[in-house]
Amino acid sequence: RRPSRPLVQRAVRPSSPLRRGLLDPFVVMFAASVPSSSVAPARARSPVGISDRRARMDNVISRTARPTPTRASRRVARISARHRAEASRLDVDGVSAAPEPARRAILGGVAATVGAWSLPAIAEEAGVDAPAAPAVPAKGAILVTGANSGVGLSAAKQLAARGETVVLACRTEAKGEDARAAILEKVPDASLLVLKGAGLEMTDLRQVSDYCKAFLDSGIPLDTLILNAGIMAVPLGRTAQGHEMHFGVNHLAHFLVQDSLRGAMRDRAAARGVPGRVVACSSIANMLPGALDVDDLDWRARESRYEKWSAYAASKAENVLLTDEIARRENSQTLVANSFHPGIVTTNLVRYILPELTAEKRDPEAERATPQGRAMSKMGIRDADEGAKTHVWLATAADAGRVSGRFFVDPGLEYPGGATREQLVRAQDWFLVSPTDPLARQLHLPDKFFEWRTAENARKLWTRSAEMTDAFKVA
Repeated sequence: RRPSRPLVQRAVRPSSPLRRGLLDPFVVMFAASVPSSSVAPARARSPVGISDRRARMDNVISRTARPTPTRASRRVARISARHRAEASRLDVDGVSAAPEPARRAILGGVAATVGAWSLPAIAEEAGVDAPAAPAVPAKGAILVTGANSGVGLSAAKQLAARGETVVLACRTEAKGEDARAAILEKVPDASLLVLKGAGLEMTDLRQVSDYCKAFLDSGIPLDTLILNAGIMAVPLGRTAQGHEMHFGVNHLAHFLVQDSLRGAMRDRAAARGVPGRVVACSSIANMLPGALDVDDLDWRARESRYEKWSAYAASKAENVLLTDEIARRENSQTLVANSFHPGIVTTNLVRYILPELTAEKRDPEAERATPQGRAMSKMGIRDADEGAKTHVWLATAADAGRVSGRFFVDPGLEYPGGATREQLVRAQDWFLVSPTDPLARQLHLPDKFFEWRTAENARKLWTRSAEMTDAFKVA
């Protein structure tokens, strides 16, 4: 007999015949040996201060298309039909079938293992009777915060064009749907997910926590987390919890996101044998001397002397310290974390300082053909598509999955590291100091610009961030 209702809420379901074909071989194998008590129910997550209105979510996500049965999947169904026929004749120690509770537990465990993301691996040998089931779905999703505009939108589009499944984490569900529609115009077969009824509002830790809980409840397997959302050089303001706006949005909200999701990423990575990735979008503005003060993260002591560029630069330094500390805490075989500078990108981020250069008011292709456009390119000013290339490299490149605790200014180009003058010019970062420049070694450059990048500052920032977000962390 079949269970009367599914025991595992999943984001996407295969068709019923196919689902039965996939699960029945496992029931035959384990029905007589696994007691119902061996599969424990999932423990409900209950972050402090969050209501139970999201405890059970129906239709958690939107996605572009449901998987259609392939030739291989139809073969699985035929194979499974043979197993069902054999199962009807099977008698193990006089027991022809497991009790109903045991079958429910088995089906629940198998469903959680198989998931809705990938079909089991199909045996290549024609004589094999049953497909082998992977321990976990082979490929998960990439979550991008701030995916509705600027380099976040461009990164999501480029990742989707490469065949990646991308979760669009935006301030509201409506913004996520708008971003999805915009990407589908360029990439019609894109696999894009938007959480139903959940928005990642970075100015309110309670809503950030709510989003993280909704994501974990959705069951979406997460391979890569791109911490991209941010603000730049805005006037003094405070978040819902009273934190300085740059610190609260650019760092603290992202700290809560990764702190809530990192455990699930770690478990998944350990099971599949491929490290998960945390990628943080920083900026070379982090080199601004004296910007970071880990003893006054919220600018309370310095409020009368508030300077928006220093506040922005400090938050970008915090992005680097965050990934440095994750790299120190995590085994690189299960999780790697790196940060990067996307370039000087003309997007909505600069609307407070260079409104005439926002991407919405520019035609990048036409602009690059003009003398002024060529000059801007040589100056290192990039459009959103150019700015997203390091996002994509860190999220997908094999080489990027082998390093942790690094800061990059271009795909594969670590900084300071040993970046040469030629490499920096080629990356449009000619204005940066190379360790090979004349007098650089004598003046301790560019290392002197990164004096704030210490293990002590990283640990102190982590400890204080954890204290500030503890009430909102998803258990």
